[in-house]
Amino acid sequence: MTLPRFGALLGFLLIFSLAVPSAAQAAAPAPLGGGSVLQSGSVSRCTAGFAAVSGNVGYLIASSACGKQGDTIRSAGRVVGVVSSAPFPPTGAIVIRVTNTTDWRLVGSIPPGDNRVVVSGAVEAPVGASVCRYGATTGWRCGVIQGKNHTITFPEGTLRGLTRTNVCAEPGDIGGPFVSGTQAQGILVGGSGNCTSGGTSYFLPVNRVLSAYGLTILTGTSR
Repeated sequence: MTLPRFGALLGFLLIFSLAVPSAAQAAAPAPLGGGSVLQSGSVSRCTAGFAAVSGNVGYLIASSACGKQGDTIRSAGRVVGVVSSAPFPPTGAIVIRVTNTTDWRLVGSIPPGDNRVVVSGAVEAPVGASVCRYGATTGWRCGVIQGKNHTITFPEGTLRGLTRTNVCAEPGDIGGPFVSGTQAQGILVGGSGNCTSGGTSYFLPVNRVLSAYGLTILTGTSR
């Protein structure tokens, strides 16, 4: 039997190693953003509202129902980050600092990885404008803005300055994003009815949250 020369064998090994992806290449960060399903220790499931940034730090805006300050938030069983801002009494929104950038990559598309709606800004739409909502339970549902500056009392407290729509919602959709065209509008905080018989929903305007925490909405498909 003739053995291959050392140089030929080395060349073969080099070519083979280049052809086989490394573990790091195979496990690229997954997209994360508005519409992602979130879990915490106290909540089985809710929906992320929007991705946002402050400098080089990424955040998710979600409903107060998604967790409390200090909670570790997960998606698909993997750590996303920690709730860094959750005022008490609840204001309707929490801010999650994304600490796991190995598994996740923030995107401005809803839902992440689908690119059905790519957020381009956060210009507030008027009463009568069309809006659509994405939720982990019911997916995309659309309707119109019926009114603004509503005050609703929930078991956790009273929320003011809410926008009312005729878009239906169901459990698990809470926190999900509302958009008008490609403009971010707000996050679902509550409502009544269901998506079989119809219903009413309320969202917290996203610009209030961005202003309160010094964040900028993430636009485009990647951070």
